[in-house]
Amino acid sequence: MIILPTLFAVLLLYILQAVYYKKYWMRGLECQIRFQDHAVNEGDASCLLETITNRKLLPLTTLQVKFSVSRKLKFSEAENTATTDNNYRNDIFSVMSYEKISRSLPFTASKRGCYQVWNLDLISFDLFLMNKSVISRAVDTSLYVYPKPVPFAELKAPFRKMMGTILTRNSAFEDPFEFRGIRPYQQYDPMKAVNWKASAKTGELMVNVHDYTASRQVTIFLNLADDSSWHSERLFENAIRLAASYAELLLAEGIPVQLITNGIDAMTKQTLVLPAGAGTHHIRTLKEGLARLSDRSQDLPELEPLIAEKLSVTHGADFYLLISYSQNSRLLRTFDQLCLQSEGSQWIAPLHNDMEFLQDRCPHAVSIKWEVSRIE
Repeated sequence: MIILPTLFAVLLLYILQAVYYKKYWMRGLECQIRFQDHAVNEGDASCLLETITNRKLLPLTTLQVKFSVSRKLKFSEAENTATTDNNYRNDIFSVMSYEKISRSLPFTASKRGCYQVWNLDLISFDLFLMNKSVISRAVDTSLYVYPKPVPFAELKAPFRKMMGTILTRNSAFEDPFEFRGIRPYQQYDPMKAVNWKASAKTGELMVNVHDYTASRQVTIFLNLADDSSWHSERLFENAIRLAASYAELLLAEGIPVQLITNGIDAMTKQTLVLPAGAGTHHIRTLKEGLARLSDRSQDLPELEPLIAEKLSVTHGADFYLLISYSQNSRLLRTFDQLCLQSEGSQWIAPLHNDMEFLQDRCPHAVSIKWEVSRIE
């Protein structure tokens, strides 16, 4: 006779706890998943942070946290991760009353882009692990992976040639009464710009930097259209890296930069065109835009019309830089017309060592073949 009441009590307990868990398991439960950094460079390490907080007396003996992120984020620990088209995480926690659990998931950002966390599901079980409750949550976190910086040692020669031309033009417009600051001496700086007092204090040559009486800028044309039938990821990515690195160096010198490209912004689905700007905010905007460019190089709109627009509005002190591994004759002919009005403008062609460089197609530009290895 004792068995039946015992079974009834167990059944009642099972039903009550199942109903109670179903109703209250989410109360006071918070799950936060966020990237540790807002932005990193290609190849840098970062972390994805998981935080589970249970602000109630009811323990959650088994809580599954499922979500997915891009497989281009290479996690150092493969445990609880299934990698197919994406990385699928399935982490299991046992969260006691009023407990907070934090976990750090280190990874390496292998490719530029803008990454998010998708499909967050929280799955809880009752005390008997028989009844499952599931709820989905949106995750508001993102990570920008900027194009890999090109080492300055590699950029030094063409960049100094560019700066020499820019400073020669700007010298006619520089206002000696508008002092902006000082910076270390570079080989292209005239000796009259040296600040001897500041140089004596620092032990190295420092030069005065002045603002200008009129606004001058550098416009970077980034052509990502590929004329061939195959997509060269190495040339494509190196063109983007060059644009980001040149822009950052120019902005560090206080020179406004405009970016015009026929690459497609993966977020807006439109071509990326950024107006001229300066300062740290502008370099962040520019690098974020370049990070968002899709991998598509086929069927892109032509860049020539955007270059042609500049022909009617170009300023004598403005400077133009074309980065294009395509050696399309129409594109280079249009850019060459712009170079006639802006002496010293550059065309940089990222090409493999065995690829022919047709620099005679743009005779009025300073043409540079940028050699790109076929392997990383």
